[in-house]
Amino acid sequence: MISLYKNFNFHLGETVDMIREQVNAFARDEIAPRAEAIDRDNEFPNDLWEKMGDMGLLGMTVPEEFGGTGLGYIEHVVVMEEISRASASVGLSYGAHSNLCVNQINRNGNTEQKKKYLPKGVKIVTFTLVLYNNHPIDH
Repeated sequence: MISLYKNFNFHLGETVDMIREQVNAFARDEIAPRAEAIDRDNEFPNDLWEKMGDMGLLGMTVPEEFGGTGLGYIEHVVVMEEISRASASVGLSYGAHSNLCVNQINRNGNTEQKKKYLPKGVKIVTFTLVLYNNHPIDH
């Protein structure tokens, strides 16, 4: 399932290339075969989140001291790209989890909140967006 544009190389480094290859293989083997069923049955694939946690994909932009892998946004985007290549809906869910939720706690939470909510091993953090008069509010 590697991109058809493999020769289109931005020279992002060995770490990014390794992450791309590992996540691509995971997406090819674990996500792509189930993508149609996930969409059709509207079932959230909880087991994939545990596997992604085992791979260190949850909380990529979170420092190691709070249970993340301490990587950056380039690595996160590459993971999003490879997961989305297999399933747009799983990719969207991963993005909501890793960026809208976990990353925002990392960026804006106090130390107590970070220790409580950021991933330690495999931990699913949920994100809820509530609109009031068409404006987002915390819920």
